Amino acid sequence: MDSPIPQTVLEASGVVGTWMHDHWAGRLSLSGQFPSLMGLDPDVAARGVPLSVFLDRTHPDDRARIENYFYAVGATGGPVEAEFRTCDTQAGIRTLVMRGRIERDPTGTVAQGCGIAIDRTEENAAGLLQTEQVMNRMAEHVIALRGLAQTLQRPMLIERVERLMIEVGFELARFLPEPEDESRH
Repeated sequence: MDSPIPQTVLEASGVVGTWMHDHWAGRLSLSGQFPSLMGLDPDVAARGVPLSVFLDRTHPDDRARIENYFYAVGATGGPVEAEFRTCDTQAGIRTLVMRGRIERDPTGTVAQGCGIAIDRTEENAAGLLQTEQVMNRMAEHVIALRGLAQTLQRPMLIERVERLMIEVGFELARFLPEPEDESRH
């Protein structure tokens, strides 16, 4: 079967566009929804933007890592898989993955690379929700353990369970929203 992959199948897989990287020109061309998720004009991005413009739209905490990764894979060629977050755009902060390959020409010189972009934002959010649910279950169990330890009247066991309760509490606190920075009167 030599039919092209239907767009709905790609979208259901999280594919939001394609990319082409011209290593020597230092430019990336982006298609589909990928440019919009990066906060770039789709027409400009389709013609190619400097790598620096792309990096400016990458989350500040991921920027240096992605820049170094592009230079490293650009120097050697081969498979590409880079996960990063975007800056806050109209689409919000997104978690994207670029997968593909940087090819070498017949002389061994690195040539262009190309691949797909996948939006993993929902997938990561679902994983975070699952982690929170597991932590809540752990809290329920450790509370039950504390009651059982108290029933046994074993001070050392009670102390250890209470330390575990504190650790589980710290883990659960990671899921609490940051307090809003309001001036209180």
